[in-house]
Amino acid sequence: MTVFYCIEDELSRVVAERLIRECCPIGTNMQELGKAHGGFGYIRKNLQKFHSLAQRSPVLIITDLDRGVCAPSLRNSWLQAANILEPLPENMLFCIAQTEIESWLLADTKGISTFLKVSPGRLTANIETSTVDSKEYLVRLAMGSSNADIRRDLTPAPKSTAPTGLSYNFRLSQFVCNDWNPREAAANSFSLRRAITKLSSLNR
Repeated sequence: MTVFYCIEDELSRVVAERLIRECCPIGTNMQELGKAHGGFGYIRKNLQKFHSLAQRSPVLIITDLDRGVCAPSLRNSWLQAANILEPLPENMLFCIAQTEIESWLLADTKGISTFLKVSPGRLTANIETSTVDSKEYLVRLAMGSSNADIRRDLTPAPKSTAPTGLSYNFRLSQFVCNDWNPREAAANSFSLRRAITKLSSLNR
């Protein structure tokens, strides 16, 4: 089996591949649709193509809710714009991270607190409902890290206008590959739990 996937950015790519390895049968192949640099615009523009592909093969789509009203509203507006009717094919897994892909990492409170070298008490278990900007929240946590390398790699340099440090994606990708526990995180993230349930259903 090959699972095709389309995501917004580099970090989401690593998350998608980890979830496919975690939830799908051993030997499942993966193939990215397009390149992550297109962001959500690329996904939305090509939704009809992904819908057609899902008639034959599993297609995993992961996008961020960002500051949208709610996931169902975003889903409906995208499907309507692409002239796609519900229900979607069983193989079309349209997953919306609330609010951003970082929220799925933060939901593993034990793992991320160890990685960031911050007290577990600083993290909230209700990440999807308590933060408006998951990336900003993660960077703020990193600023309080007891590890100088974490502070340097994940947070912006003084006077920088960038929202994150230069090694932000690289370091978080390492966390996703080596230390992130999606099953633990799913207990604190409804949107991640839905994604895992959908991917796991491909086993049947």
